[in-house]
Amino acid sequence: MSVRVTELAEVGVTVLSRWIFNCYLVHDGGDGRALIVDPGLPSTTAAAIAMIEAAGGPKPVVVATHGHVDHVGGLPDLHAFGAQVCLPRRIRDYLAGETPRGPGLPEIAKVRSILREQPWDFGSVFEIARTGRHTGVGGGTARFPNGADHWLAHGDEVPGAPAWQVIQVPGHTDDSLALWNPTTGVLLSGDAVLSRKGRAWFTPEVCDPESAALTEEQLRMLPVGHLLPGHGQPVVGNGLMDRALSPQQRP
Repeated sequence: MSVRVTELAEVGVTVLSRWIFNCYLVHDGGDGRALIVDPGLPSTTAAAIAMIEAAGGPKPVVVATHGHVDHVGGLPDLHAFGAQVCLPRRIRDYLAGETPRGPGLPEIAKVRSILREQPWDFGSVFEIARTGRHTGVGGGTARFPNGADHWLAHGDEVPGAPAWQVIQVPGHTDDSLALWNPTTGVLLSGDAVLSRKGRAWFTPEVCDPESAALTEEQLRMLPVGHLLPGHGQPVVGNGLMDRALSPQQRP
């Protein structure tokens, strides 16, 4: 299956997807450079690189919302391309020896409805398995052989993409970040907020329910007009966070 391309021209974003895995290409992060968010699959990463090369722009900025391989698998190709890579600061702690936490199988099972919403793509799962051998957080370890150019924390402005602010959103994982553009009302939520049947859904797939509840409280206060989730389709509309489902609800 080829990479699906969805243009959100009104906010200058291209969605590059395979099965449930989304990579976002923001064509101008605020100073003329492209911003790639969650380069999870080498195939979607390659598509984003091709678009940037065709446009003739400078090397992009890259941000991963957290360290799971389905969000960082394309990082080696982006390092080789000369991109500026930004990762959550907590990953630096993992590389220093802290044991990363993640959702268990019972929590993962709670989002199985999202897996059925889009056509199955075996090739994307093969990519995840292959790249996870050398890149990403999983199995209690972190593998990032190239490190990062910048380590991001709550309140930071994304280096090279000044239109975007970093929000710490733990719960799904301890290192989870979201990116917020207060001018356009776009939230790149990673796995803190998913979508199903056209509605935002605060993920029940968490390792820390208390942190997830604080994340939900924080994000519901934002005037989001475009939700771009780690998994699921983009959700557009005023007041969409008011209508967002809680983790206890099932879409």
